[in-house]
Amino acid sequence: MQPRISARHGKITEVTKEHIIESCCKLDQYFDGIIDCEVVADKEKRGDKVEIIITVPQHTFTATGKGDNLYIALAEAESKVEAQLKKYHDKIVSHH
Repeated sequence: MQPRISARHGKITEVTKEHIIESCCKLDQYFDGIIDCEVVADKEKRGDKVEIIITVPQHTFTATGKGDNLYIALAEAESKVEAQLKKYHDKIVSHH
């Protein structure tokens, strides 16, 4: 899965893009039906904010993370969306 990466109020380096791609590829292990992944990085006055938007059939998950730098914000958003995907996967599996 190739995520769409965009930035607000700043630029993202190639190294950071590679880190974002690796983080998004990890999400496939929690639910294999991911259709789309979008990552929006936002530079704010006090740190960075990252929003991850995951689209699966009939549902969309959104998680936001804030931190002193982009990597901390990405890790927070990633852990939030992981929890959402795990819960959704368990719900799907238990109903079938």
